[in-house]
Amino acid sequence: MKRSLWNIVAASMITLIAYIALYSIWGAILNELENPALKSFLIALMTTVAFGFFLLYMAKIRKSVGENEVVADYKESSYKSVAHDFQLIIKRESKLLICIVAIVLICFVLNTLDSLVFEKKVISLPTFFFAPMCLFSTVFSISAFGYALSAVLDCVTYIVFLLIHRKKKYDYWMKSQGGD
Repeated sequence: MKRSLWNIVAASMITLIAYIALYSIWGAILNELENPALKSFLIALMTTVAFGFFLLYMAKIRKSVGENEVVADYKESSYKSVAHDFQLIIKRESKLLICIVAIVLICFVLNTLDSLVFEKKVISLPTFFFAPMCLFSTVFSISAFGYALSAVLDCVTYIVFLLIHRKKKYDYWMKSQGGD
């Protein structure tokens, strides 16, 4: 669980740095849009996708953990389907997914308390570091919906990237083994 939390924090920080660095480019491109809600939605979506990729990098690619897991999972059997692989990774990634949801929920609670009690940022200052994980909260007038959508999409993008990564690693492994 500690490693999962570290990977999430690191991925969120990298995404935050990328968000700040690229916002001028994204903002300039999206300034052509007349609908501010659509602009916010697209920025939140791009940031969520970036977070999913950086989380995959931190958790699986950086130390070849993902490649080792694929080899362990398919050493005795072949890749059956995305659905089968999904079942394997859900079991393995459940702690990380729970951490993502918990972090977004904590951000929601702290930001809500600040807005209701203090009417300014007081106890929610640490949530700034997790802003890339919660950007959909700024898109919808009901922030609880935005936070819930953020939690779901953070998990979904990570899982999609992980499924793609695992399939590519399996195909590469099979090719290097002389299989398929």
